Amino acid sequence: MRAAILTRWWRGFGFLLLAVFTLGSFAYGQFELPDEIFQRTLLIRYEGHQATGFKFDQDGRVYVVTTGRFAKLLPKTAATIQLWHQEVWNDFPTLRTLFPATEDVDLAVLETSQRIIAPYKVIKSSETLTTGQRVWIMGKRGAIRLPTLPANVPKTQRPMFPDIPWVKLGIVTDIRPAQPDAYTITFQGYSDPQLGGGPIVYWSPVHRDYEILGVIKGGDPNATPPPNAARAVAESPKTSVLHGYSIDYVTDTIRDSGQP
Repeated sequence: MRAAILTRWWRGFGFLLLAVFTLGSFAYGQFELPDEIFQRTLLIRYEGHQATGFKFDQDGRVYVVTTGRFAKLLPKTAATIQLWHQEVWNDFPTLRTLFPATEDVDLAVLETSQRIIAPYKVIKSSETLTTGQRVWIMGKRGAIRLPTLPANVPKTQRPMFPDIPWVKLGIVTDIRPAQPDAYTITFQGYSDPQLGGGPIVYWSPVHRDYEILGVIKGGDPNATPPPNAARAVAESPKTSVLHGYSIDYVTDTIRDSGQP
């Protein structure tokens, strides 16, 4: 009897330990960033297709930035996407689907009816990007159901297993002379095409605050599907590459759409 109890306890403890290590691997480097940018980074879905998106404020109006590949599946007006929130899919109506004037830029902006009183703290960067710049890249890899804690565990104000995006530190390693608003980021870890649409954030030494430099390009051919959680903990990370676009593409797309 005692052996059976110990076995059940060990299995439960092992599951909890694996969950902590797994979530820790997703959260690598995230502790330095403000909570706001995590809450604004979303997993979105439309007719079974998923992508990362993030909320962006321009003149008090909220937009959802994502990849052009995902947005091309949507109606041009009155599209209803779904957001993964509190472990369920929630309908989220949009007004218009906007695309950049440059056709080879794989991003899109979904206009919404949401308005905010105070601007977001993590805002668009106005600085010039250089190689060697350290950045944070983040996105959503899928609808993950968080571990359920035993009933006797005390509840705290902050959840023990918060629903945070995948986060990594990376280095800008290349800026294309022919397209200076597109760049390459190298980081240690596994990539995934579904990270496309996620924000690229950095610490501005000029403004002494976190700012959004750009958007991760979707469908990267160099991306490697991540292994399962157990392998992700056990294996040494590889070097991966992502490509990104300047956040200027987002503000220009909104401006060209006729919004102030």
